[in-house]
Amino acid sequence: MSRFRVGYYLACAALLVMVFGGLVTAPITSAMSDTRLDLSSPSPSQKSPETEEITLTCQYPVLSSYAGTYFAYSIDLQYKGGKEPRVFDLRAKVPAGFNCSITPGYAEGTEIAAIRLDPQKTYPDTIKVTVRPYVWLVPEPGEYPVIVEVSSGTIKNSIELKAIVTAKYDLGLEPASGLLNTNATAGEDNYFIISITNTGSADLEKVNFSSKITGRPIGWSITFAPEKLDVLPVGGTREIQVNIKPAQKTIAGDYMITMSAEPESKYAFGSLDIRLTVLTPTIWGWVGVGIVVLVIAGLAVMFMRLGRR
Repeated sequence: MSRFRVGYYLACAALLVMVFGGLVTAPITSAMSDTRLDLSSPSPSQKSPETEEITLTCQYPVLSSYAGTYFAYSIDLQYKGGKEPRVFDLRAKVPAGFNCSITPGYAEGTEIAAIRLDPQKTYPDTIKVTVRPYVWLVPEPGEYPVIVEVSSGTIKNSIELKAIVTAKYDLGLEPASGLLNTNATAGEDNYFIISITNTGSADLEKVNFSSKITGRPIGWSITFAPEKLDVLPVGGTREIQVNIKPAQKTIAGDYMITMSAEPESKYAFGSLDIRLTVLTPTIWGWVGVGIVVLVIAGLAVMFMRLGRR
């Protein structure tokens, strides 16, 4: 039994010597060291290379204007991740009824179809994309998408822009006869026909008429028939009868009359200037002739009487 105890004590002592001597802790320390190496970040030489890409940005991607005008977008292009400059093709997709031009951001009138970009530049290059409706078409109010694409081989990107077309309100006035002058007799009704046309892209409602005479003579009357139009559709034309009646005692001569038309919304306005020549009434002409005849007759009688003496 004593021999067993002695062996037990010797084994315990040997174990303690191994622990304190590092024979057991060395594997543990080595494992912890290996773990720290696995968790450490890779060296710079092990980092993956930057991906080649082209980016497109536009500060104002949505523009709004009335029908018939153009839309101009400034787009910044930047090529990253490459080692050498590359040439990128430029293309724009516009809705039916529109055309498009692409120019450098700094040069007007020079259209381009491609651009050379250097990945080493720290600032972007700028292009200008201008979208216009065809001159013979007036686009309907609404939203129209515009897509600009840039590509060079497998490197490509695109940006979607938007053009918002609002209604255009406009109207025109012109004389039905094509003449910008007419005659009128003082104190009498004198009729003149004008044509009004809706040249905008939206209907005009409650169109009213007005007039102004240069010098503002007193006693004149200018009326329109009809006095107003409830609705004037797009492209519609109506003839308006204007009755110009100068005052009875108006001095003969030329006068300027401005006729205007404007819807109640005041979105549109049209005007027309007419030169009006005022004539004296026919009766006053005969009165003048009669006075001249009486004067001549009086002089004849006077000469006859003086001759007898």
